[in-house]
Amino acid sequence: MEWYAFCPSGTLLCKGAEPMEMGEDHHASHIFPPTPQTIVGALRTATLVQNGISFVDYYKSNAPTHILSTIGEAVNPDPFQVIGPLFRIDEQIYVPAPFSWFIDKAERRMNRVRVFKTQPTKSYLIKDETGKLFWVKEGTGEMISLGGRWINLKDLFSTDDKLEIFGPDHFYAIEPRTGIALNRNRSVREGHLYTFIHVRLKPKVSLVFGADVDLPLSDKGFLKVGSEQRFGRYEKIKEPSFPEKQTGCFLSLSLVKGAKVTNECIIATGKVQYIGGWDLKKGFHKPMQGFFPAGSVFSENIHSNFVQI
Repeated sequence: MEWYAFCPSGTLLCKGAEPMEMGEDHHASHIFPPTPQTIVGALRTATLVQNGISFVDYYKSNAPTHILSTIGEAVNPDPFQVIGPLFRIDEQIYVPAPFSWFIDKAERRMNRVRVFKTQPTKSYLIKDETGKLFWVKEGTGEMISLGGRWINLKDLFSTDDKLEIFGPDHFYAIEPRTGIALNRNRSVREGHLYTFIHVRLKPKVSLVFGADVDLPLSDKGFLKVGSEQRFGRYEKIKEPSFPEKQTGCFLSLSLVKGAKVTNECIIATGKVQYIGGWDLKKGFHKPMQGFFPAGSVFSENIHSNFVQI
């Protein structure tokens, strides 16, 4: 397992999957932190560049066997997984808060709050006669889920019920960028504007992520992440420590693709996100897929991005 810290040189553009077409919505959504698939693509690209392999050769699978076996061929699914990305400030790691943890609605704007950590057979999680976990939503409206917020990694395993919670604006700022739209021949498209959302990390904030294989990369270098060839410096770091508790609940540290196995063991989650992407080799859109958001809680440890809470 290798872990990396990434500091962008400026803003990052990680847009959603909506087509920017005339007559459609002129505001593109953004996805941040970037998806694991975005980071995988950045790591694959950096591997090719550092090892002197052209994209043309890579598309033809004309590359050393050890490179292809590590990062996979262009036509095949990624053979390795990325854990995260997460946030880091001054060596402190921050992870998505579990959707199965709650706070009093009246305290939602406070930084340090009492957190109600639900566990199997208690509060909002119950088991049926077969042992399968079910989510029981609160009916009073006095409690709200912590999903969508962030907490310090050490607090994920703390026995203290008073924890500090953070919103996304603690780690980054968004910068709308509006400009003219272009036709395919790069000429101005009359009467059409677009707005993309760029993201700028706050001072001392970096992204951290792990790869479950040892990639043939230098200890330090450059990564291009997201659209518009946005880049920054990376360096390898010490692997964070993820203590485990025997609770039977597993927290997703990033987006998790919806599939039969994940659908059957989901306990708590938020709004499903639909993500596509762009296939560079085919020059066409990837099919849209649904993903459970980071912070979702599952009853089975079926993914490298899961940690037992």
